[in-house]
Amino acid sequence: MNPTSTTITSDALLETSQILAESVPAGELESVRASLEYLYYADRAVRPNSLQEVVPFDLSTTAAENIVYQLIIENIIDDDNLHVEVLRSAFVGAHLLTTQEEPPENTIVATIPYDDPSLDHGMFEPLHGNLLELIRSAENNLVLMSPFLSERAYERLRPALHTAAANGARIKLITHSLTYGDKDYNREFVRAVRDDERLAPNTTTYEYINDETWTTFHAKIVIADGRSAYLGTANLTHTGLGDNLELGVIFRDDTSTRLDTLVGALCESDFSHEISSSRESFHRC
Repeated sequence: MNPTSTTITSDALLETSQILAESVPAGELESVRASLEYLYYADRAVRPNSLQEVVPFDLSTTAAENIVYQLIIENIIDDDNLHVEVLRSAFVGAHLLTTQEEPPENTIVATIPYDDPSLDHGMFEPLHGNLLELIRSAENNLVLMSPFLSERAYERLRPALHTAAANGARIKLITHSLTYGDKDYNREFVRAVRDDERLAPNTTTYEYINDETWTTFHAKIVIADGRSAYLGTANLTHTGLGDNLELGVIFRDDTSTRLDTLVGALCESDFSHEISSSRESFHRC
């Protein structure tokens, strides 16, 4: 018997590779491929039980059935024909799938009020500590986006911010109520950053507001290098980081990139205004 050639759609090839990757340990893929070719060239029926007999490891009946029936369905192998190039391509794809790195895990984080004994502090990772770790990891760009800020929160974040700045990270600080409003909390945070000689040269501050409709934002986001990001309920205030019940997620997958793209577009929006400040007041550039 001679091997024959055939065509197969990319979707069918991917599906076959996925079934092989799910059915066979990574280290045994080559032995299964060789066993299938042996059955064909030895003029033996390609069946789940015959495959189990010749592979040099314990292949479950379910796995053998999944492999053989998929190859038959896609017309890759049967008693009379073997499409060897397609078979080998499917196993190459399976090998690539089994050697891919596991996607990074995201982490649910929380601030749990200490004065509520009914809540289990061990249910989630601590928000404050994970947020500091995220900030310290920044080497190129750091986004701090919070509608509400406080100087006490700045004191909590300052060591981590110093580390990010020392790493070379450029900081984008996005908030509102700097050039308008009668509350001074956000201004106190921004003044503290402005007066910090280790942070001021690395920091650009934005105010996001539509002056006609008063449309603004309520999202709380921290992004390090577009690779990892916090998205949650906690403002960068002392109550958000230490007192209130707050929940969020530290993303380490492509969600971080999407959030970073969002922030980039937001900073280019007509609603965004870069802010400069004197000792007493704030001005739009």
